[in-house]
Amino acid sequence: MSDIDVPRTTVVPWETVTDTADRPAWTAGQLRAAIAHLADDPIVVEVELGEPTTYEDQIIVGAGRGELDWGDGYGLEPDPIVALYCARHGHLRVRPNRPRLNRGE
Repeated sequence: MSDIDVPRTTVVPWETVTDTADRPAWTAGQLRAAIAHLADDPIVVEVELGEPTTYEDQIIVGAGRGELDWGDGYGLEPDPIVALYCARHGHLRVRPNRPRLNRGE
């Protein structure tokens, strides 16, 4: 991800961006701190599917800024919001590396 100079907007009060449960959107710094101690393994994102208790696991496949055309004659401009691009995974089950228990079956 490059550090392109994107003008910050004053239209959106960033500190008030929340979800429907009134939880604030995380900043890059909060995400960085939350994953700093993790091994360099894939990260799964649980995407809400309409209802607050129904989720789908997706994997992060990219990140960056899109481009927007506000229709004001300036043409395409970098989106001020950085997005994580997610996709459905083919197989995502991480099985512990341990011996199988024999329970007399």
